[in-house]
Amino acid sequence: MKKFSIIAAVLPLIVLFPSCKEEEPAPKQEMTVLTVGLPDGVSKTVLGQSQDGKRKVYWSNGDRMTLNGTASNPLSGVGEEASSATFAFPGLLSAPYDLLYPAAFYKDATTITLPATQVWADGSFAPDTAPMACHLETAGGSASVSHLCSILRLRVLKDAGVSASKLCSVRFRGNAGEQVAGDFTIDYSAGTLTSAGEGAELELTLDESLSESDTLELYLIVPSRTYASGFSVTLEDEYHRSMTKVKNGETTLTAGKLTNMTHFTFIPSDIATEFTIADVVEEVLPFDGYNVTGKVADNSGNPLEGVVVSDGLKCVRTMSDGSFYMTSDPASVKFIHISTPSGYLPPLSGGIPRFYKALSDITPSGGIYDCGTFELTPVANPDSFTILVTADPQPRATTLSLDNVAYRSTRACEALYLDLQETAAAVTGRQVYGICLGDLVHQDMDLMDTYATALGTLGYPTYNIIGNHDCDATKADDDASAWKFEALFGPRNYSFNIGGIHFVMLDNLIMGNDGTKLDGTYAQGLTDDVWTWMRADLAMIPTTSTIMVCAHSPMFKYENGSERTNTANHGPDYGALLDTYNEVHAWAGHTHSTFNYIYPSSHRHRKVQVHTLARSTGELWTNEYLANGTPRGFTIVEVENGAVASWRFHPTKYLKSDFHGTYGQPSYTWCDWTYSSGNPAVAKMKDTGADLDESYQMHVFTPEAYGDGKLYANIFLWDSLWGTPMLTMAGGTPVEMTHVEDVNVEEADRTGFDMADKEIKDFYYSNYSLLRAAGYKASAPGVPLTMFSVDAPASGTGTVSVTDRFGTVYTRTVSW
Repeated sequence: MKKFSIIAAVLPLIVLFPSCKEEEPAPKQEMTVLTVGLPDGVSKTVLGQSQDGKRKVYWSNGDRMTLNGTASNPLSGVGEEASSATFAFPGLLSAPYDLLYPAAFYKDATTITLPATQVWADGSFAPDTAPMACHLETAGGSASVSHLCSILRLRVLKDAGVSASKLCSVRFRGNAGEQVAGDFTIDYSAGTLTSAGEGAELELTLDESLSESDTLELYLIVPSRTYASGFSVTLEDEYHRSMTKVKNGETTLTAGKLTNMTHFTFIPSDIATEFTIADVVEEVLPFDGYNVTGKVADNSGNPLEGVVVSDGLKCVRTMSDGSFYMTSDPASVKFIHISTPSGYLPPLSGGIPRFYKALSDITPSGGIYDCGTFELTPVANPDSFTILVTADPQPRATTLSLDNVAYRSTRACEALYLDLQETAAAVTGRQVYGICLGDLVHQDMDLMDTYATALGTLGYPTYNIIGNHDCDATKADDDASAWKFEALFGPRNYSFNIGGIHFVMLDNLIMGNDGTKLDGTYAQGLTDDVWTWMRADLAMIPTTSTIMVCAHSPMFKYENGSERTNTANHGPDYGALLDTYNEVHAWAGHTHSTFNYIYPSSHRHRKVQVHTLARSTGELWTNEYLANGTPRGFTIVEVENGAVASWRFHPTKYLKSDFHGTYGQPSYTWCDWTYSSGNPAVAKMKDTGADLDESYQMHVFTPEAYGDGKLYANIFLWDSLWGTPMLTMAGGTPVEMTHVEDVNVEEADRTGFDMADKEIKDFYYSNYSLLRAAGYKASAPGVPLTMFSVDAPASGTGTVSVTDRFGTVYTRTVSW
């Protein structure tokens, strides 16, 4: 409400004439001066930021009012956020006073005219659009200005499949044909309008582009009244295609209240939105048909606006009061989950983020599923953080014969968890997060409980992805087989935001079945439902963003050179969609080998960087100390001020398992460390006696390893943005090494494999028929794409040095 006072005054009007004669006295002009304050009310067109469900509104230059039908002079010289202004009216006007804003709406002493056309304004309703009035019996008193109309706010996005580029018209109608424009009788004392003519439709005109990521806000000023059968809003694009949103049933729009309609996309689907106004409580009025609602707030109860909420197919946003509304199919929807916004953490249960609620746990009332409040906790220093990325821990039951040919998988996992815990504890001043890229277990649903319990010991939240071995093979199909993962970790497809980076977690393996249960096969790619959700989720994210898309199986370039987006289900779709973003990092495991790849600048995926991780617990089946040449371990990603700053490999130094093989252990000629006694045992470097640590980023093989006169170096996380590795002999000059690229050569002819990997595989392949039957590789393993070689002398001491893409120099010195 606005308080103001009116005084009668005589103001001098100075007129200057171009003459040298003596100046004549300036004529005096009688004026009535009106001071209108905005201490706690709504008025004009300049909306401030939302605070406690209200928004300030301020006067602006050009504002005019009428006092008893006389228009004021336009305001001028009004500063920013002006909460009061002085209006001057020609002549001395006598009480009682009728005040109307804006002046252009005045028709006669009892009638005002609401225009049938309004013009779009960015972030607000247009100037001279929202009428207010009051009545004052005597001069010098005070009164309160009342709003005569209601404000309706829409927020619209473009659907990804629609070619429309501009929205040109928004038309509002009462479903019972109520008058919404034209002449109305005004009661200044009561602050009400009564229909006095015709005008069943009003139109907001605009010429604004629609976007899949940036919401277009629309404000309509409509008469406050009860609309007997509700109202309709019709949107039309530049091609004269239209869509209508309807609110059915008796609906009251209150004067001075900002009514927020639920977000939606132009053409199909609901996409949540919100709208606001100065110093009035904001009301939320969803469109008809929603059956899921809830709220997102911080742990102090403050509502969080703009948070994305999903049912696994569609996405909506929360409004300024934190509420959301969507229409879902309860028969097919399992979870309602939020995309945690940057700067916040969801509740944690033993290290597992609880950003979701199972629909089956919610009892509907009147057909509406109320999810209650998703409570989030603010994070200190939110834009700088550390991520520990693991892949394929894959524990198996110790009773299985394949888990007793070398090191037991559960014990290898325990060593991994211990190293993760210590690594996270050493990080200070920033939040640590974990991502596990699938195959949390190896087809043992009971061990998934053990894995979930272990997450609670790490000291940080871990986001998990389902892998093919996390599916219950006794179930009938892909969806049913995920029951255990979903029971522990929630939805298989979800997203979250940290430090301005958008993380997308995907189930990208479609399990096959024989009609009654899973048959061990799977297809690469996304189901139709997963693709629908992914498109809806990314429609909320500006294309200027950095995306971390994480899946179990590689989604882009594969280490054999094939391109997954050419063949995977919906591969061309998700490839084209991600190509539109500023920077994309595609993370995966599954292959049990390390492979980083940077697309060339001419490639359609040139904004995508591929990161495939080796198995964090070592070689499959044996759980030996490396996987295809990469040691047991994980990748550490550092983000500074919202940008990816670096990543590095962290080898696991612990051993928590006795050897269980029947035929003893391999010779380990090419292992660079031995283990101390104790439980856990600690890896100690053979050359220095120091603990194995992050300085170990490459395995260097002396010329005697291969017998071909070359020195080889396997650089674990190498990609084309690293520098070229150099070999420097003692007292000599650096010599460039050559990238070994014979990955597609027949196995019998390969030379670039990792010799330590070959040593292990030779031993187990020769001694264990059950490993051969399980498909264990023969003596010529795959060739790491991180291998380099250089001619070397018959003997000597040399240092291999390489600079990673972030400027860090790694070295390894060997003698032979």
